[in-house]
Amino acid sequence: MKLVPNFLKVLPLLSLFSIMMIGSSWHIAGFPLMPTLLLIPVYYWLVYHPSWLPQEGLFVIGLVYDVLMGHALGVSSILLMGSTIVGRYSRSSLRPDKFLLIWLGFVFFSGGYLLLYALCFSGGIELFVSWIFGVILYPLVVLFLSHLHLWIQSHV
Repeated sequence: MKLVPNFLKVLPLLSLFSIMMIGSSWHIAGFPLMPTLLLIPVYYWLVYHPSWLPQEGLFVIGLVYDVLMGHALGVSSILLMGSTIVGRYSRSSLRPDKFLLIWLGFVFFSGGYLLLYALCFSGGIELFVSWIFGVILYPLVVLFLSHLHLWIQSHV
């Protein structure tokens, strides 16, 4: 009987994987949506339920992302796993009922992540446009993730 609750706890990682697979081929006006699109579910689960986002899962997601994007293996894994440290410290100051505050937190979180990402992969205007798209798409993706979150909590 524990199989179903344990499977449901894997759904946050599957949401990251799904968004990564879908977003890796999406472009708006010739600019990629990744890596910022991948940061939305990472940030969401770090704020609302960090125990459902294990380090091992982020490591694997980072490796798959590096393979998809043709980057050096492990760099995205280190950045994603490092983001949990930031999430752990900022979570106490973020209140789940204050959406604008959490959205502003995402702006700074994703901006810092992309700055480190740019240092590792020498990104330019593409990363800046990806960041803008991620900030704009944040409420839409969070709407889906919040429904998934409520559904998981009602079944676990």
